[in-house]
Amino acid sequence: EAEGMIEAEMRRVAVVGMGALASALLASSLYRHYRGYRRRLKRKILIMKLHQSITKMSKALDLLRRRTERLKTTNELRWKGAMDRLDNVKQALASISPQLARRMLRQGVVVAAIRGLLWERALGGENPLRSGKASGKDGEQGDEKRLRELAAWGEGSEAERKYLHTIHADLPRTFPTIPEFKLGGRSLVRLELVLRAYAATDEQIRYVQGMNSVAGLACIAADSDVQAFSITSKVMRHPFYSHRDVFGEGKRKGSLGFPLACQLGWMLDRLMEKYHPRLSEHLNELLANFGCKKGIFSGDNVAYMALKWFLTIFASVLPPPISLRIYDQFIADGHVAALRVAMLTLRDIEGEWLEIPAGDPKMLTPRLWFNVEDNGMPSDELRPFWRNTDPSIIARQAALAPPSVDEFNELRKRYVLEQCAVEEKLKE
Repeated sequence: EAEGMIEAEMRRVAVVGMGALASALLASSLYRHYRGYRRRLKRKILIMKLHQSITKMSKALDLLRRRTERLKTTNELRWKGAMDRLDNVKQALASISPQLARRMLRQGVVVAAIRGLLWERALGGENPLRSGKASGKDGEQGDEKRLRELAAWGEGSEAERKYLHTIHADLPRTFPTIPEFKLGGRSLVRLELVLRAYAATDEQIRYVQGMNSVAGLACIAADSDVQAFSITSKVMRHPFYSHRDVFGEGKRKGSLGFPLACQLGWMLDRLMEKYHPRLSEHLNELLANFGCKKGIFSGDNVAYMALKWFLTIFASVLPPPISLRIYDQFIADGHVAALRVAMLTLRDIEGEWLEIPAGDPKMLTPRLWFNVEDNGMPSDELRPFWRNTDPSIIARQAALAPPSVDEFNELRKRYVLEQCAVEEKLKE
């Protein structure tokens, strides 16, 4: 009986254990299914959210695309309208008189887009590439063809090849900080074209170092190769400017040459004596200590101190943004503008130079007249006046600086009379 009770109890326990195990297995299975369901539900929710986000992003991108297209269309219309207005302005400027163009340049009424056209109108004169009466597109095509023919110069005689070698040597030295003047740049290609074409037309001078800076600014300002050549040629040959004289040879054997530069240097010394007498006396004392003649810019001294100023009208001394403004004044008023910029330099440097002992050769370092001193040597950094002053303000100050046009003409007459007197003495 006891064994039967034990066996019955064991069966009951076994049944209960089996039930508990079944319950545990069922619970485990249900939990696994529940966890799977939760994961599937989370993925489904995540996919739905992603789908919603993608849908919103797609709508936003579509809206952005439509707005971009409208903006592009609007900008294209605005750009076309601006270009049309610019064309209308250029057409109006193409017929103005040289006097009006010079007045606009003198007053600073100039922006980069019309600078080349204003320069060309202010220079006046005939088209240097056109001998016939062709006009319009036929004339423009003829000008371009004639320019290309002239630019083929330099491949002939040995003398021509020497000039061409000098041109090629100076090309990479022209405004090297401007991307357009780096190897293969648009302006560098235009500059070579202009220099070779001009050398072909000027049999007396051909090419002299410094012309590259003058023609380089014309290439920056001009809208086309033909316009760049026209500006360069007129600056060199127009009677009012005759800038080619600055590159010419001297009349007397053994003279320095650069006759116009010597004239401008002599005039600058006279102006310094009048407007900056203390500085003039101080610099002459320095020259006396070195056994040199008076006049730091006169005679042979100009070759050392200011030749670059007058050969390039400061284009090789000051950066293009300033040089372009100076050339606006130069084309408006001629070489009097070069003397006015030189007078600004004297005004800027006077106080500093007067504090330096007369025996200090530092004042005979040309670069220090425009560049700051760095560890005893001139650096590439401009002096504060040229670095911190807006180019348009520099141009306005230069326009107000001495000499006046009348004073300039009077000094030029005095110089001519003095040179005639020297010639007479030499003949005696």
